[in-house]
Amino acid sequence: MKKKLSLVVLSILSVLILGATLPSKTQAAEFSFKDQYSLETGKSVNDNLYIFGDDTKVDGTVYGDLISFGRNFKLNGYVTGNVYAFGQNVTLTELAQVDGNLNIFSFNAQLSGRISGNTTIFASSVNYTGTVGEDLTIFTGDSILSGDVGDDLRIFSSNANITGEINGDALVLAQKYSINERKVGKKIYDQKAIDLIAKNQGVDLEKNSDKEWIPREVTFGIKLNNVLIGFASMLIAGAFLIFMSPVKTGLVVKKINSSTEELLKSFGIGLAIIFLGWIPIIFLLISVIGAPLAGILFGFLLFIMIFGCVWVEIVIGREILRLFKVNEYRPFKSFLIGRAVTTIAKLIPVIGGLYTFVVTSVALGAFVRMKKDFFDKQSLAVTKKTKETKKK
Repeated sequence: MKKKLSLVVLSILSVLILGATLPSKTQAAEFSFKDQYSLETGKSVNDNLYIFGDDTKVDGTVYGDLISFGRNFKLNGYVTGNVYAFGQNVTLTELAQVDGNLNIFSFNAQLSGRISGNTTIFASSVNYTGTVGEDLTIFTGDSILSGDVGDDLRIFSSNANITGEINGDALVLAQKYSINERKVGKKIYDQKAIDLIAKNQGVDLEKNSDKEWIPREVTFGIKLNNVLIGFASMLIAGAFLIFMSPVKTGLVVKKINSSTEELLKSFGIGLAIIFLGWIPIIFLLISVIGAPLAGILFGFLLFIMIFGCVWVEIVIGREILRLFKVNEYRPFKSFLIGRAVTTIAKLIPVIGGLYTFVVTSVALGAFVRMKKDFFDKQSLAVTKKTKETKKK
């Protein structure tokens, strides 16, 4: 997509994500770690509700914020605060009612019901038939919007079919879209309208885009879609990684943010492993006996290169929270903020690649250093036990 236009997208994206990470109320929280969670009709939760499980169904009432990490999420009930749903499939039925804001990060999103505040959706596909009291912002591949929007609509999509009532402006950046102009209360801003605004300001976006070797449609459709899906999938995987290994996560994080020296050590070691770590693997592959060990080492490197960014993103998010004077260690909230920063960085040419390289190096070095400390302690304990046995 055009460079100047991408800055508009990035600005909106960063503000929305950072805003979504800060719940409106500070209350005592209720947690559920069951594989299947169900809040039945007539029952209620009087605090913020955090759910970590495969399947979540809420038919009752939540007097606070509702945060769900899992595979399937379904809301039939009433939430007085904000809703944050992370999952493969997210569904709000016609009975669903949210008094606060709705934030969704998923693969498929099916939305009905009524949301009083703003709604932000990151999904591969969206089917929206509900009612939003304020703004609706969607980042998706394919979308069908027949529901109503109380204020502005912002949609970034490959394909969009918009038939609902929009009381405010409609910002539509899509390869293909259809919209009923008579149902839009104010103005419609699409690619052509933005090009015209830029030309009136003396900037020819079309001319600038012709210099790019990637066609505009490919840049917008494929790149945004890949980043979107990557954001949602890594967010879910990272949340489970933190949940399953909180102690190990904390130890790795300390190897990054304890001090500047710790950060540089982790980065240096990770850099050395990236450039030199493949040498022993190649030698092991040559020999039949060493091939299984080479496979293990390769799997280890691959795992850290894919999921190691989670630990670095926790550190990034934690530092951002400290700017807001939140000094407590909150790994999930820190990870969400760090994941947003990573997503924004990856959308920026050149900088995205450099950012990924640095993050991978730091994560790899921090994990190796954490493991080394663990083995050193184990070795020290064995040595001490051996000496005590000899004295006896």
